[in-house]
Parts: sequence; structure tokens; C-alpha cells
Amino acid sequence: MFSERVLLIFLAILYPTFAQDCVMLVTKEDAWDKKLHMDKMKDYHFRQPPKNQSCVPVKVHFQLKTFAFDEYADRFTAKMWTRMIWRDERLIWSPEDYGGIKKMIVLPTDIWTPSLKLLNSVEPDYFSMEIEECVVQNNGEVMCVPELIYESFCIAKLRDWPFDVQNCTLQFGDGERLTTSRFSFKGKAMSLGLAEYGNGWYIMMNNFKENPNSDVQLSITLTMERQASGIIVVLTGPCFVLSILNITSILLTVNDYIRLGFSCFSLIGHFTFLFFIDEFLPKHSGDTPVILFFIRDSIILTITSVLFTLVLSKIVKRKTVPFDWVSLVSNKVFFSFGRYLILPRWRVDPDAKDTNNVNNKEIWMNVANILNSAYLVVVIIVYIILFNAYMPKQPPAEY
Repeated sequence: MFSERVLLIFLAILYPTFAQDCVMLVTKEDAWDKKLHMDKMKDYHFRQPPKNQSCVPVKVHFQLKTFAFDEYADRFTAKMWTRMIWRDERLIWSPEDYGGIKKMIVLPTDIWTPSLKLLNSVEPDYFSMEIEECVVQNNGEVMCVPELIYESFCIAKLRDWPFDVQNCTLQFGDGERLTTSRFSFKGKAMSLGLAEYGNGWYIMMNNFKENPNSDVQLSITLTMERQASGIIVVLTGPCFVLSILNITSILLTVNDYIRLGFSCFSLIGHFTFLFFIDEFLPKHSGDTPVILFFIRDSIILTITSVLFTLVLSKIVKRKTVPFDWVSLVSNKVFFSFGRYLILPRWRVDPDAKDTNNVNNKEIWMNVANILNSAYLVVVIIVYIILFNAYMPKQPPAEY
């Protein structure tokens, strides 16, 4: 009992010393600020726009914070600070009448605010303008800076994928049924800062348009380039390997099934690669990526190589007397400078038992060599054309 009394006496002594720190001191500036709010909000109708203005001029400036482009859903999302500045005659005061106060902080629910709306939003019926605070100057200028997320449709154009360039547009207008605001850009219209990089994309250029007399009063178009250094290695490497496999198979002999098996292996590799890039390739686009045309034509070449191998295997096995024009072509090529252009050069088996038909077989073998060499040149030229026409290329630095 005694100890409890001692503790109470000790706390009573400490209370006056520390309790003074918790006292809320009301300064003269706070008093003037409270009076200013009471005077200006007393007869203020927040649902009505500023007096004597059928359309309130509003200056808008955007500060990009983050952005993302989803090519799978054709959606562009931007998170931005939206600075809006307008003049409200009802909020003008003389600083001398309120202790020299030149600005005050108000809640957006207490004053009229413009209804800036994203017209091409993914959810057109959704409208939200959440503002924490607004700053009012003594001359009636009001500035609100809400942090908003804008999400609009943006159709992906994937012809040059993965080096594709996308143009996404944000269209703004008045969200009210009766237009009460006339929006225009303030200064540079949009600041990027260090936010031009985001989720594998880079904003290369932006374009701004304003037309206060139309439904779309403000328009922002962002030109974005995909950062595809990693993807392009994954794509071009297998394409190059598949083309080398097809060309290499043409250099093999047709006397056994090694060449046929090699060509079939190359064909299987093409289809495997198609299944592989399906994981990376965006699906929702009206454009077909040109790299798919390369794979398509390479598959056609590989199938042709398989069929051509079967034809050559039949030719080299022939023992009948060749036609005159066949013998003429063989002699013209192999008894002239043209024999140095034949690659590879297959020869008749010297251990052949049927010596009477060795000469005939040699002529047919020479014809097979000529056809194979010509086909090799054609395939190489076609692949060069395909790489030049269909392989994705880095776009120019400026658009």
C-alpha cells in the first residue's frame, strides 16, 4: 500500500513537467487560416463551376511515373501525376485581410474541380478523380495534382517483332455530360524524367495535340520501341543453325541414308523451333511477324531437300544407257572448266561387279553431281534473300 502511494506521488510530480509537450499550441497563422477557410467555404457551391464562366479554362501537365504495354491484351497503362491549374473567382482574397496568408490547402470535395477523363479507356464507364489536396493562391488560382492510372486500348503491330515499334494514344476530354471545362496543355505537356524505360519498352518519341473545341480535347501519342536484345539472340541463333543444317545435308552423299536422315532431322528441328518461339510470340495482332515467313520458307526448302535427295538417290542407282543429251551435258561440264565448280563430287564405287555398266553409272553420277551443285547454289542464294527480307532488323533511331 505504501509503495503504491509513493508511485502515485512520483507520477504527480513528473506530470506537469512532461505534459506541457502535448499541449496543442494554436498560432496566429492557424487562426487566420481557419478564418479564411470559413469565409471562403461559407457560401461556396462545389457543384457549380466558377461564376461567369460557361467553360472553365484548365491547364494540364502530365508527369509520367511508370508505364506498361501488354501486347497480349492490347492494353497500354500509364501511371502519371496530372497537374491541373484553373482560376476560381470565388476563392480570391486579399492577404492583408488574413494575416498575410497567400495560399491555403483545401480538400477537393469542398471546391469545384474539372472532370478530366480518359475517353478511350478500357472501362469507358469508369471515372475516378481522386485528389488528396489542392493548393489555392490568393489570386484564385487552384492547382490539383492527382496521381492517376490511365489504361487504354492499343492495338499491337507485330510485323517487325521483336524489333517492333508501337504507337499508343491517350485521349482526354471532359467527363461531365455538359461540358464545363476547356483543357489545354501547360508548357511541355508531359515530362518523362527517368520513366521512359519500363517493362522491356523505351519511349522514343511523344506527340501532343490539343483541340479544346472537340470532344477529344487533349491527345498524347507515345512511340515505344521494344528492348529486344535478348529475344533477338534467341531467335536468330536457331534460324542460322537450321539454315546451316539444311545446307550441310546437301553436301552429304546420297548413296546411303545419312543424308536423308540429316534432312529429316533438320525438318524436325524447324517444327521444334516453331513450338519454342510460340512461348515468346504475342498472339493478338493482325500482323504476322516476318520471322514466321522465314521459318515457313525454310521448312519448304527443307522439304524440297528431302524430296530432292530421294530423286538423286534414284539417279545414282541407274544403270541404263543415258540419253544423248544427258551424256552431252555430262561431257560439257566435266571436260571443261565447269568441273571445278562441282561441289561435292561423288564417284562410282570402283569395286562394282558389273563392269559393263560402270561407264553408264558414271554418267548418271556426273548428272547427279551437276544437279546437286546447282541445287546447293540455289539454296544458298534463297537463304541469303530470306535473311535479308525476313530477319528482324533494328529500327532507325528516329521515327
